[in-house]
Formats: sequence, C-alpha cells, structure tokens
Amino acid sequence: MLEDLKTLVWFLKKGPKFYPTMFALIFRKFRKDKDFGFKKTEIEWCKKQCISFQDCADKLGFSSDLKDVFSTNFIQGINHKLKNSKSNFGGQGHVQLLYAVCEHLKAKKVVETGVAYGWSSAAILKSISKRTGKLISVDMPMMKQTDYHLIGVAVEKNLFKFWDLIREPDKFGLKKAITKHNNLFDVAHYDSDKSYYGRKWSQTLIWKFLRPGGVFISDDIEDNSAFREFVEENKFDYSVLQFEGKFVGLIMKY
Repeated sequence: MLEDLKTLVWFLKKGPKFYPTMFALIFRKFRKDKDFGFKKTEIEWCKKQCISFQDCADKLGFSSDLKDVFSTNFIQGINHKLKNSKSNFGGQGHVQLLYAVCEHLKAKKVVETGVAYGWSSAAILKSISKRTGKLISVDMPMMKQTDYHLIGVAVEKNLFKFWDLIREPDKFGLKKAITKHNNLFDVAHYDSDKSYYGRKWSQTLIWKFLRPGGVFISDDIEDNSAFREFVEENKFDYSVLQFEGKFVGLIMKY
C-alpha cells in the first residue's frame, strides 16, 4: 500500500500529461488477467517460434556480416559513466538487429519508444545519420528512479542533430513522434510500456503509420500475449529472436 501511494504521488507531481498513464496503471491493478500468470506460456511460444539472427537476416534479405555496432572502448566508457548510478534503466538490447534493419532499409525516418541509457537510440542513429535521417524517440521518466541525466548517455554528441527526444508518456509522445514524421516512417522500435494494454494500444497505432516495406521491432514480447495476438489475429509473417534470455519480435509490413 505504501509503494502504491508513493507511485500515486510521483504521477501527481509530474502533471496532467502523466495522468492517463496513472489511470491505466490503476485499471491494470484491478484487472491483472492479461499481465499476470501467463508469462510461462508466452515464453514457451517464443521458444517455439524463435529463429537465429542469421536466419532472420536471410529471411528479410539483409546482411548479418556486421562489425560490432559499438567498440569495446566506447562500451567501457559508457559503463564507466554509469558505475556510480543508483538507478538501473536496463541493458543494450539487440543493437545489432536494429542497426542491420536500418541499414538494409536505408531508413531515414525512425520512431522509438523507450530510450533509457540510449544504446538502441545510438545504434539506430549510427545508421540513419549516414542518410541525414531523423530518429524521434519517446521516453517517459521511469517511476521513482533518479539519475535522469543519464537518459540517452550512450548517444554521441555528434549524432544529436539527427535525434529528437520527447520526454512524455506514450499516450501523448507517440502520437507527436508520428506526426513529426508526417504520419509515415520506415522503422519503429517499441521498448516502453510492456503491459498487455499498453502494447495493444500502441501496436495498432504504430502499424497504421508504418510504411509498406517498413519494419516493426518490439522488445520483451514474452511478458504477455499482446504481440502473439497481434501477429496471429492479423496473420502477419513475423520473426522471433532471442537475446540475453529475452525475446524480440519483428514484423515487416508487406
């Protein structure tokens, strides 16, 4: 109960733009059937569908013969900046996949939700900056965490001009990001609200404005059934990859 009250106060202090997310969390607290108790089932489904990075590359026709997106020295430098942080915003994610897809599509317009330390943002920007592209990222401050100055720390300063960061909840920020790309973009990377209802809402919106031939990538799809339902109900051709014990879903829009 005390933690719930702290969460409520945190949202109230953030202001009206955060209230829809607050109400959604309250709603989910009383309706847990889609977010709790089924993760084991979804993990098993992901394992059955899982293919290798090489198989995914062959399927979509992109090259898997990539050098590391980040040098060892670069990674060590960022980790050094993080060593005294009291917060934990997560790891790198499948940056090789993001970079390879952007390179294959020669992407110029990318939408991303969830930035954290910015590893994924940096990988995307390393590709699209070659074509003077633009990444629009949406990131709501993580609840009750500190060290917000470390959000996007992995993005090199010379890439800032190709990047817009919207610090708002998805309900507002995602629509703004899509509008900034004139309602059409090449790649979408979803790594924010991992709840069932958060995914159900965002997947439909993202897919509507993803261009034909574009790619939608979603992280941590094993958390609930939202991604599986999305691809099965729409009969999409999709790929599932495993990375560091978690699963990534990928769909190309034909």
